[in-house]
Amino acid sequence: MPTFAYQSINSSASTNHGVGASNSQHFTRVTHNHQAANQDSWHLVMPTADSVEPHVPIYGPAQLVAQAPRGHMARGQHSNSQFLSMIEGKARQTHQHLYRSFGKPCDLLVYGEMNGSNSEWSTMQQHAGGLVGARSTGMACNSFSVHAANTLQHQILNSGMGWIAIKTGNVNAVFVHVPNRIARNEGEATLFYQNINNFLLQQGHGGIDLVMGDTNQGSTRFTPTVLSQATGNDFLDAHSGNEVTPSDAYQRSFSGTNSTASKKYDVAVYNTATIKTINVDYISQSTAVSVNGANMAAAVTDHMGIFIDITK
Repeated sequence: MPTFAYQSINSSASTNHGVGASNSQHFTRVTHNHQAANQDSWHLVMPTADSVEPHVPIYGPAQLVAQAPRGHMARGQHSNSQFLSMIEGKARQTHQHLYRSFGKPCDLLVYGEMNGSNSEWSTMQQHAGGLVGARSTGMACNSFSVHAANTLQHQILNSGMGWIAIKTGNVNAVFVHVPNRIARNEGEATLFYQNINNFLLQQGHGGIDLVMGDTNQGSTRFTPTVLSQATGNDFLDAHSGNEVTPSDAYQRSFSGTNSTASKKYDVAVYNTATIKTINVDYISQSTAVSVNGANMAAAVTDHMGIFIDITK
């Protein structure tokens, strides 16, 4: 039963894949300010320890904190090194929240819009897991970074514009950041997934078992529908509810996973012909920060992350 986590960070179209391409981008700022409009304490911060491997569970109670004030993530407010530290902290929070969701560690953590082979992101291996590999089709926002506690348990099968396919055990997982130009066009999106599935079949790996990531879909049924058409199998969204309650949120739910909580772009969609059991959870865009000595939360990206635990 492998466990996967995926989250996109908000990066620009820069050909420089360093931290600066991701530091307080527009939709990250929108996300933070949207969440800061409600100043009730809502964000659960798990204990972490930088001295141990990130997937090792750290026991202790969560701390409940409020969002930092509006404007905290404004451009120029944080240096690249400070922003990197926030992303590193978010990675450790991701591991701890996934463990509490499923009672087991994260096998594979994938970041969209991050090129982990860039030297400026090298320290992420201490906080997200060893680097299985990284792929990019040119711009920072078209990159993927793949991390794991045991890098030898995973094989990158192939990648292309908006996707990367990885085999973990007997599971073929495709992580996506679907380009906007095809994300809401049924024919184009069907062809997008059909080409990926055909490649996996032609290479003898079997078809797609799981798709996770930022689909930019226009409706909640769109991705399961086009995947079903593309593969000839029935695909379902692992999270069927209308409201999303992230694992790091206390008594706060959201109507979507994007920057304004209005669209459910980020999903995990599975092949019902091959996947037997499934558990799913979300994690918010925010992480722990210190503001004038007070513990608070701030958004470091614009899209929620997804956790999934499956059996094939």
